[in-house]
Amino acid sequence: MTTRTKIVATIGPSSSTRDVLRRMIDSGVHVFRLNFSHGSHEEHSRLVADIRTVSRELDRHVGILQDLCGPKMRLQPLPGDSVQCELNDEFTLVAGTAATGPRELACSYRELPNDLKVGEVVLFADGAVAMSVVGTSSDRARLRVTQPGWLRSRQGLNVPGSALAVSSLTEKDREDLDWTSRHAGDIDFVALSFVRNADDVVQLRRELRTRNCAARVVVKIEKPQAVEHLDEIITVSDAVMVARGDLGVEMDVQRVPGVQKRIIALCNQAYRPVITATQMLNSMEHSARPTRAEASDVFNAVLDGTDAVMLSGESAVGDYPLDAVRMMRDICVEAETYLKVTGKEVPSRRFAPRLDGLDPTTAAAVDAACLMTERLDAALIVVATDSGRSALALGNRRPGAMILALAHTEAVARKLSLCWGVTAIVLPDMPWAERVLAFGIEWAKAHEFVKAGQHAVLLRGHVADRPGIRAVLAGAVE
Repeated sequence: MTTRTKIVATIGPSSSTRDVLRRMIDSGVHVFRLNFSHGSHEEHSRLVADIRTVSRELDRHVGILQDLCGPKMRLQPLPGDSVQCELNDEFTLVAGTAATGPRELACSYRELPNDLKVGEVVLFADGAVAMSVVGTSSDRARLRVTQPGWLRSRQGLNVPGSALAVSSLTEKDREDLDWTSRHAGDIDFVALSFVRNADDVVQLRRELRTRNCAARVVVKIEKPQAVEHLDEIITVSDAVMVARGDLGVEMDVQRVPGVQKRIIALCNQAYRPVITATQMLNSMEHSARPTRAEASDVFNAVLDGTDAVMLSGESAVGDYPLDAVRMMRDICVEAETYLKVTGKEVPSRRFAPRLDGLDPTTAAAVDAACLMTERLDAALIVVATDSGRSALALGNRRPGAMILALAHTEAVARKLSLCWGVTAIVLPDMPWAERVLAFGIEWAKAHEFVKAGQHAVLLRGHVADRPGIRAVLAGAVE
């Protein structure tokens, strides 16, 4: 059983062995996420090597997503590693590298005490603990607890509504990009955290170019400023992640579902793969089964049009990483079956209203292939593609048929690992059109995706020696 919605799994202590990586791929993972908020460069290098070894053994083109930590503010080490905060307790936030007293807190962003204003709210641990700023002085800010709880070393901080003068790319991120340059052939996607505007994305692209890295840029929407500039940000990105963790802390949590739907819709219109992330099966960190609400969350994200769903702590540090992958897969299959049975797949997407980055000839060829697929009730669309754009556009239309992308290189095949419904294989030498279609049919038959008597459609990104020409052909499975 396979999903057309792609599954992204975060790697951590629970999933970092070759055996678990292999079983996760077999269970349905399409992309592995390396969280650079944790782990050393040496550890990440070993993981990259293991992922590539295992995926090639399994003959799967699995993507690797490097997630830069960005200007995420975190508590520095606390005395005793934790402290209980009672209602109305007062703490002092200092501009140092570590807390020295039982009522002192220090932050990874050392200028935070000077940037805070009286009346602002500081949230800790994704909002589990809240404090209000009641006084400031040079390099110090007095905070009073308004929502009690426990604080632990390295937990995150948020200051909702505050426009802190922090760059989206930190010095640590640049050091991590130096690591990326040494693994440029293996890193397929780089995710940028805490994006606020399109200039942040342009800056990352510049840094990647100077290091000769061709990785696709994934922007993480987790700031209210990013929501205000969605159109511009999506236009300059290659893919988008709805990072609901910090987004749900930075803005009122009741707004997040509507923002999620809006982001997914805009990405669908602009031909940008979109990942829905954070706490999708959160209870499975410590339970073998998710809650009904979590199952509904994943199901509805698929119905909304997400290209991929992501596991975070569930697969990185949870007790049941493989069960979480399989559960995610099973829920996605149910949602996709519901879409097919109710007939809601093709009509809503047959002709997308926007052509951002997609030339009119390719758009017309994709329309023709989808229409032919629908009229013939075809089981397979074979798309021969140089860049992956034709395959991405096909996936964006959500046809009922399986999409088999024939890519010239492994790099292109892996970059399609985030695209809904696309199974990519490598075919370096593309023969004439009829042979390409025959090859695709034989591959799909061998893997039991199609059977005799069904129809198949070919979309060829270009015809040899005929620039600007696209081929759309139909054939029968024999």
